Amino acid sequence: MQPREFLRRLPAAVRAKLPAELAECRSGSGFSLVQLWYGNRALHYETWLRHRQDVIEIGLHFEADPLTNMRLLAAFRARERAVRMGLGDGTRIEEWDRGWTRLWEPVSLGTLDEALLARLASRLARYITTCEPLLREELPADVPWELRPLRAPSRTPRGRTRSSASTTRTLARSPRSARPRERP
Repeated sequence: MQPREFLRRLPAAVRAKLPAELAECRSGSGFSLVQLWYGNRALHYETWLRHRQDVIEIGLHFEADPLTNMRLLAAFRARERAVRMGLGDGTRIEEWDRGWTRLWEPVSLGTLDEALLARLASRLARYITTCEPLLREELPADVPWELRPLRAPSRTPRGRTRSSASTTRTLARSPRSARPRERP
């Protein structure tokens, strides 16, 4: 399978493995990566085909401002035991490039086929089910976060409704983080 086809199919494969309350994530892709996110695109789950390194990187990336990234990194390091219980000891929690931080792991690139697609979808779904509740709990109150419905279904030329798997329903934040946010 070609890389673009592989990446195009990955979000639907991940959503199919998520519980209903997390299946409404948004997604976007580039030439060699696909991202899934909820309330802030800068805080996203990513699958990145790194051909030169012969590896696929999967994980949770914090690519907001450096202060937000470091606060979230510190929060996830403080919750490292829960992260490792959910994801295993191979997950790396670290600072990265441009003030970004991440929880991630390398996966051997191999052949882009159905088996690898299913394996990565399962693993990324595991990242989401493990990390998203922690992210919502630890999210600093001053970090933008908007859970809103995506585009409403559009009509095709024949009048049928076309809807993506990530439309119409909003997700609730965890009880701890559902409190109203105070703005400076």
